[in-house]
Amino acid sequence: MRKGRVSMDIAEYKTMSLEEKISITNVTAKNFNIQKAEIELLNNGEEKKLLANMKYRKPGIYLVSIRNRMGMEAARVYLNEDTILINDRVYKRLYCISTDYLLDKYGISTQILPIINGDFISDIKKRADIIECEEGNMEIRENIQKREIWYYVDCEIKKAVAARISDIYNKKEINFKFSNFKVYEGTIFPEYIEIEDFTKQTIIKIEISDIEFGKTENIEFTPGQNYEKILVK
Repeated sequence: MRKGRVSMDIAEYKTMSLEEKISITNVTAKNFNIQKAEIELLNNGEEKKLLANMKYRKPGIYLVSIRNRMGMEAARVYLNEDTILINDRVYKRLYCISTDYLLDKYGISTQILPIINGDFISDIKKRADIIECEEGNMEIRENIQKREIWYYVDCEIKKAVAARISDIYNKKEINFKFSNFKVYEGTIFPEYIEIEDFTKQTIIKIEISDIEFGKTENIEFTPGQNYEKILVK
């Protein structure tokens, strides 16, 4: 792991429990911009390669730009706690999607979205169902929005290296793998993320090559002019 600046007092850090140390590694505890990410999408044997950048502002606002390999924007996506807006640049459509639809259709919502960075959604310090470190690994389970989430933590780096989401029937399972961890100002983040759905027919590979923390500018989303508006519930 590349060393970075520590953003807290060393003595304070040493007195923390392992659960507290894990909780402060959440990427979404800070504002950040991902300047460049390469995405490889494998779906039913078909492969697509895309580029993306993303802005994140606390407590849960995202703006994502998705482009083709030539750099032309295909879509711009805005997400907050209860709203998802998508400018489809190709077909000139504005999609307005409820978070309930996203949860029912794909098994993940904007509230659960931080897991994509290996972040813990609820307060880990209050979790009772923690399997303590064995051979350098820890397992943590939580339930949120009728979803069971398992985190598999590397106790040395204090970060989840894998996670799994499933519904109460253990269907619609989504698996996550995190690797190539880097440290910047006390924040640990994975540069490589792999997401696989329960059917193993869709695999998304994300490689982050440039991230900046501490950004303050506001996120703005402008609906496409004269786009066809489509409401998805």
